[in-house]
Amino acid sequence: MLSYIKKPFLILSTAVVLMTGCSKEDVIELVPEFTFDGITNPSSMDQVEQVLLGAYTGFRSADYYGSGSGTGNAWGMMNDVISDNFYETIESLANSRTMADWLYNAETGQIASSYTAAYQVISRANIVLRDVDKFTTATNTKMANRIKGQALAIRALAHFDLFRYFANRYDRNSTTELAVAYMTEFAVSTAIKPTRLNNKDFYDKVLADISAALPLLADVDRAINAPGAVRPYIDANAAYALQARVYLYAGLYPEAITAATAAINNRPLTTGQAAFSGLYNQTSVNAGEIIWNVQFESNQSGPTFLAFFATNNRSYFRPAPEVVTATGTSGLIQSNDIRYSAYFTNIGGAPAITKYKGKGGLSDGNANFIVFRTGEMYLIRAEARALSSQEGLALDDLNALRAARIDGYVPVSGLTGAALLEAIANERRAELIGEGHRFFDLKRTTRTLVRGAVCGTATSVAGDCDLAPADREWAWPIPVASTRINPGMVQNPNY
Repeated sequence: MLSYIKKPFLILSTAVVLMTGCSKEDVIELVPEFTFDGITNPSSMDQVEQVLLGAYTGFRSADYYGSGSGTGNAWGMMNDVISDNFYETIESLANSRTMADWLYNAETGQIASSYTAAYQVISRANIVLRDVDKFTTATNTKMANRIKGQALAIRALAHFDLFRYFANRYDRNSTTELAVAYMTEFAVSTAIKPTRLNNKDFYDKVLADISAALPLLADVDRAINAPGAVRPYIDANAAYALQARVYLYAGLYPEAITAATAAINNRPLTTGQAAFSGLYNQTSVNAGEIIWNVQFESNQSGPTFLAFFATNNRSYFRPAPEVVTATGTSGLIQSNDIRYSAYFTNIGGAPAITKYKGKGGLSDGNANFIVFRTGEMYLIRAEARALSSQEGLALDDLNALRAARIDGYVPVSGLTGAALLEAIANERRAELIGEGHRFFDLKRTTRTLVRGAVCGTATSVAGDCDLAPADREWAWPIPVASTRINPGMVQNPNY
């Protein structure tokens, strides 16, 4: 299927920022070397690689992993805002209240911007995949593998992220449930009318891209992430992590176990307060269990501003008391847990989500966003094992993660069945708060979303405090700009 660029967004969507190649192993550089419109072909393999860097810059969009002042961050903390993890405070400027209160519709701007941001990343990846083979020779095959493998993984990730919001259900084998359009070529034309794939065909394409990426990323000309770097690029280990995540959603549990194990074997869990906090504030020289994170630098609209305005300690959204409290004596994360001080700071008498407040002790909102890390892989493997009649091994994974996080932790025993799955779900809620998972976790397990004690009170006034599994708001609406110009772009039910 061709990459489809909506005509109203033609210039925005086809402008590809090409980044300078200086020190590419360590960071994504900030100053564009040149630009082109996406139709113009790159003239060398080096320029193809520059387009790849342009795809990475798309992840920094304020509507992807970045954020504006109280907006954006669709695949970061927005997931917590629209779930039961965060509550809106009286400090909020109401910029995301439509999202937080599930009042969105097909004309909601934040949804349209997020939809466009993901397809922009996909378009850039498709330019790379269109042109990389043109410049592949007998002497640069491994360089081509490195570039092509990353582009395939990026394309798979961005499509899967869209799927998580815009699909109604995640059933792997459904030929009637609609996913999203899967773009495999770049083209600019108002005549192209893509359609939404069914879930089965969609999963087939995502998994095919990841499967194609893995052998390429294992046979490269140089390390994709330099030793000691903060891992700003997708290498083979990140592809395994993505594969594990997709397999979990698809209900392919043996495959999820295998992929998660591959990722775990290459990135052991981080232990100790300094090292763990350093994953987020970069005070540690060791990248630890980070598998892949999106690099943000000054003035790049980091991931925190949707919920916490770091420069003036303003909290638009705070973590729910069911997760953490100011005293640290109740909730899922307590004061003897290294996540307590790594994730939160007590400001104004209540915890604020400050894990992205800045690097090196600064409070400027300049922090990287961790997309994949080993903690998630342990929880994927634990859940997959629990659902594959391997409950003892699942409990081992749960205990191993808790032991790495909680001082003086005593392993639990005897958890089975629903109690074990609930413990894993709660640990995912604690471990991954603010990292883009809770709403999707509730959605994929078809639970009712029930906001806690502060919902609907003077602390956090809200229209609704629960979302039933059949409610339409679990799936975001396809933006009206797409459905109007493309009758084949079927809208989600009840929008």
